[in-house]
Amino acid sequence: MIGRRVDAVDVTVNIGLGLLLVVCSFRYFENHPIDVRGVGVVVLAVLVAAAYLAAVIAAYRDARRSELAGLVAATALWVPLVVAAPSYGWCAFALFFAVHRVLHGAVALVVSVVIVVAVSTGLLIMSRGQDLGLVLGPLLGGVVMLFAYRALNRSLDEQRALVGELLTTQAQLAATEREAGALAERHRVASDLHDTAVQSTASALLLLETAVQSGDSAGPAVDEARQVLREALSETRQVLQGLTVADGSTASETSTTSPFVELVQQYDADLVQSGECGDLPPALEQTLLRVVQEALRNTVKHAGDSARSVHLRINDGIASVSVTDEGAGFDAVAERGSDSPRGYGLRAMAWRIEDAGGEFRVWSAPGEGTVVSAVVPLEPGAGAQP
Repeated sequence: MIGRRVDAVDVTVNIGLGLLLVVCSFRYFENHPIDVRGVGVVVLAVLVAAAYLAAVIAAYRDARRSELAGLVAATALWVPLVVAAPSYGWCAFALFFAVHRVLHGAVALVVSVVIVVAVSTGLLIMSRGQDLGLVLGPLLGGVVMLFAYRALNRSLDEQRALVGELLTTQAQLAATEREAGALAERHRVASDLHDTAVQSTASALLLLETAVQSGDSAGPAVDEARQVLREALSETRQVLQGLTVADGSTASETSTTSPFVELVQQYDADLVQSGECGDLPPALEQTLLRVVQEALRNTVKHAGDSARSVHLRINDGIASVSVTDEGAGFDAVAERGSDSPRGYGLRAMAWRIEDAGGEFRVWSAPGEGTVVSAVVPLEPGAGAQP
């Protein structure tokens, strides 16, 4: 059964060594008779080929130890072969690359030195020590090739380490993005619940407490509380089903009246619109509706019967909305960081707008009224300029 993939370089080395063994054998017997020494050379050459073939088969089966044993055996048999028949020195190139395929570090260095020394020894014996150039040439060439190969290996190892770090960083980034997405979704759900069920339930509770205090258990306040609770139940179901964002639908798709008009009418506020307000993407329209709704609710709670207005503008790819009242005002900085219902509401509005890539601001001071504003790009990532 074939295991790991053997690449083109390995195939080239394997075929190259086989061809070199055949060529070197023909070259040897062109110049030497088939005597006892010749038979020994043939036997060694066949054993080298057999050991190397076993290593190749082990490599295809991903048997690392068997591959290593085959290459070590082939090298050990090739050393006496090249000493006895220097013609087989050409096999050193292919054998060098094959050995470095499975050996690394000091062990690979030692085996490489043995290969170079074996070739030089065979040439020294062949020249009877009279041609030092014939000996030193392969020796120096082998040393240069050895150090070049080691430098290449270091470079490849550094590249692999860099790729590994990159993959780790990508995995960490993906995990961070998933966590950020989950946190944003929790914020969205919390904001939806605050803007719908929590607010409606609080209103119903206030109506019921008023009815109890007045002793009117079947009056209009109780009927209104029932209606508010029904609406809260419906809104809660929508939040749980993710209808406000998942399918991208809003009230504007099923009604000819602008959802902002319907909303401000509920709170007796003035609405000023400019630009193509019908061009709002559904998800962004839902976000702005929730922010305006929360801001208007706050004006009813904290600004009483003072004048309130909503300004909505669409221009140059930017949507801007502001809710203004002339009430008593408050310390916006302190309130936004508090745990009070209004402080949470401000943070929920900020989460919505910032999640859409926009900017959220609150201007208010005791006795000076309040302005809540948001600026959001129509296209995510486009940036918003107030």
